Amino acid sequence: MNLEALTAEVKKLALGEGADLVGIAPVSRYDGAPRMLTPQAHLPEAKSVVVMAVHHPDASVEWGGEPNSNYPGPFQIGMIPKLDTICLRMTRFLLGRGHTTVPMPCTFYWRHRPHKDVPYAHAASFSHMNAFVAAGLGEYGWHGMVMSPKYGPRQRIISLVTTAALVPDPLYRGDPLCDRCGQCEKACYGKNYESRHLLKPETMGFTIEGKKFEYANINRWRCFWGEQCHLDMNRLADEMDLTEEKIYDALDRGVPRVSHGAAGYMCSSFKYCMAKPVRRWDKPHSPGPRRKKPAPTATPEAMLAALVEHARRAGADRITIQPLSKFESVRQNFFEGFRTDALFRDFDHVITIGRAVPAFFGQNTPLATANRGAMANMTVGRLMIGILDITRYLDDSGHDAMQIWRQVNLGPAAAVQAGWAGADNGTLLTESVICRAPLPEQTLDISGPFDGLAPDALTTTVRGRLGHVDLLGVADLETLDSPEGRALRQLVPDARSLIAIAAELPKRVVELAGKQEAECGMSYQFVSYQTIRETFWAAQDLATWLTAQGHTAIPLNNLVPDSVSGTAPYVGAYPDLRAQAPFAAAAGLGAIGHNGMLLTPEFGPRQRFAFVLTSAKLPATPSRANAVKCPKGCTRCADACPVNALDKTRTADAAAGTAGTRAVFARQEVRCQWARALAMVEGEGATLSGWTVPPLPVPDTLTDAEKKDALAQKDPLQVRCYNSPMYGNVTLERCLQACPLGGT
Repeated sequence: MNLEALTAEVKKLALGEGADLVGIAPVSRYDGAPRMLTPQAHLPEAKSVVVMAVHHPDASVEWGGEPNSNYPGPFQIGMIPKLDTICLRMTRFLLGRGHTTVPMPCTFYWRHRPHKDVPYAHAASFSHMNAFVAAGLGEYGWHGMVMSPKYGPRQRIISLVTTAALVPDPLYRGDPLCDRCGQCEKACYGKNYESRHLLKPETMGFTIEGKKFEYANINRWRCFWGEQCHLDMNRLADEMDLTEEKIYDALDRGVPRVSHGAAGYMCSSFKYCMAKPVRRWDKPHSPGPRRKKPAPTATPEAMLAALVEHARRAGADRITIQPLSKFESVRQNFFEGFRTDALFRDFDHVITIGRAVPAFFGQNTPLATANRGAMANMTVGRLMIGILDITRYLDDSGHDAMQIWRQVNLGPAAAVQAGWAGADNGTLLTESVICRAPLPEQTLDISGPFDGLAPDALTTTVRGRLGHVDLLGVADLETLDSPEGRALRQLVPDARSLIAIAAELPKRVVELAGKQEAECGMSYQFVSYQTIRETFWAAQDLATWLTAQGHTAIPLNNLVPDSVSGTAPYVGAYPDLRAQAPFAAAAGLGAIGHNGMLLTPEFGPRQRFAFVLTSAKLPATPSRANAVKCPKGCTRCADACPVNALDKTRTADAAAGTAGTRAVFARQEVRCQWARALAMVEGEGATLSGWTVPPLPVPDTLTDAEKKDALAQKDPLQVRCYNSPMYGNVTLERCLQACPLGGT
């Protein structure tokens, strides 16, 4: 395929997956940047950066951040899972076309302190905003955020780096988007733009192909105060010369934390900004500027069809549209100081989507408990994508619409109005949008992707529709004669089959993690948690299909309740790959390697899983226990472990379904937990995000009290500011990384 055609396909796929903006930058536009922040530092052979963005619905900005920045309200709900999903799917597309690609997730991992040739604090290891302007999508505003000609500052961004030499977009050279109107300065609660608070020099910037980008040199510890530490924004303005140490001093002085909603913060400078070409004022409806957009043209029937399709794509199985006037009872749930009366005046409908989840997750059993949190996180994250897409659609159609945050309790109230059962006991999860649009009052069921397919279609039609996973197999539960297999049968007595689903961790991402010039593990973390999402979503859809046929069917991602998981952003947990491997091997996906992980001919150990436990009697997949084997005498996995958790001198038996057992290196569980799950070891990647780790010896035993004491000694930014010693952990399974097996 020629590069022009490939570039067109890339842009078509990005827009088809829901991006509002997509642009391409050649790596040459990073000449002069700190080397560690360049695309080549993440992928040495990189040629292009693909940048994608989705826009914040206008109303979610106009009504967010009230009564102040500590109250984000509707701000950015659904945006991160949406962008992460687009990015991994684009990565898989380019890999399928033969182009090595490293995805860069939405910024979650920060180096809050200067690091090597990056002289400033609070640097993401890859700047999506720099990528945005380098890809011709806009320019910087005075506030240091990027602006596009269509949405002003109202977009969130994600990027990937690839070896594909795509056709670059020209830099933006249209009318200036920032006219230094001063709204960002006036709105900032911390007075961050005053000369007394700016760093020296008071501006910073860079040049690309002769175009200069310049913005205020803000002391980002002042932003950290509210955005990450969630300290009271009303107390920020008088804080002088703010540093990390002075943040701790504020905590010691008792400055209160104020955190509401999933985002926890919304920048007031962002709220009050709009690009001059599309800026308008409408003070009766918004204290800040509004965006010019087309007048509505879609019919109610067309809008309803679009809303249902967006809900379907997000895994919802129902939708209800009701007048907002029915929900007077939720008024009391809005923040004090929020414009509640104005909200009930300016909006007229509530749109709620939902998905039923198996009653199994409400049981007080080890298996249900081990999976409940991750199930809820991934189901809600998927529904959040749906309400974001619905809101953006209405916004782009000329209507006011915004996502509603959970504390308002609007989704459960709408479920009661619609006659849906389960919102009060956890068997129905919901998310809601409010809007002003001429919509009919409706309550509808939504069909799933496999509805109407015959029970024997699993490995044919159904498998063909699972476009975002790579491997699928089935195990007969009677063949699982290990202690773990017997325990699984006891926990779900009517289960007869186990479906295993796997998705690839891209080889180059794994190879480079923590070893590239960027010294970065975020892409490895990203592909790990996003493949968990994709496999679990596939498992959910399979389970719904089987349930509709009268079977018990439960989507799971951890089949061994007493195994120790790592902490994962957004999805909750990284299940122990070694614990899940015997079940995946029994389902015919591959064999067990020396490190105890599943090895497949396609990817070696580089995959993550989800499962469906079902009462349906399904044909078992033939064993692939002999399809791949570790090289004779290979001990790379054990040699790579920074805590010597794998003992290559001793073996243990791992169950492999119909293939019996496979000898694996014995694992010292506490040592593995110390590195993999608790992120206490530099060699396992714990310092790649700039965190410090305490100089503690690696233990062979660990009580709960000892674990609590060790975690309390982690980086003070994690422990004191993020209020979580596990926040932003980066762990690289070095035993997986070292394995030489797997495809390209």
